[in-house]
Amino acid sequence: MRASKHGLRLSLAVAIVAVVMARSAQGQHDGSMHVKVNAPDSVAHIVDRVRLAKANFAIVSRDGTAALLLMDTTIVAEMTDTGLSRMNAREATDTIKGTGNRIVARMVLGALQPLFDHGIAYHLRDLADARYEDGRLKLIRANGEEVFSDTEIGHGPLMEQFAPSDAKAFAKRAKEARAKLR
Repeated sequence: MRASKHGLRLSLAVAIVAVVMARSAQGQHDGSMHVKVNAPDSVAHIVDRVRLAKANFAIVSRDGTAALLLMDTTIVAEMTDTGLSRMNAREATDTIKGTGNRIVARMVLGALQPLFDHGIAYHLRDLADARYEDGRLKLIRANGEEVFSDTEIGHGPLMEQFAPSDAKAFAKRAKEARAKLR
């Protein structure tokens, strides 16, 4: 099981690097989809994407590309259907100069689609605190580290992409869910 976690984590990292490098090489920023994930095995794991309706509570980023879902025992960060659609839309690669480069970018994105159709789950039992502070949702581990602090989907840090009212509501519900596990 541990080897498969590492394999999937490595595959996801390679996929992300390939997409970001392809985009960066072309100097693209407008209309591009940026994804960066850092999820240590000890606190998070890769899961199949979850439909928002299945969550106990969910919030979606202001641009609609990412979501945080509160499940019974986990918090899941994932791309939304909108985010996946934007990543795979022709418009996402139309600004890349050169027909060959566009074809390669579309092939890479198409091949990597299954890897992005996953989420990152964090166990609620490891959550020490949840709050909205300094313009971001903060999910804090017992050691003081922030969960999903290095995760980016869209144009910036994931935890800064939610409306303040949504982030505050999520923090409140996450603390309540955590308290039920004790």
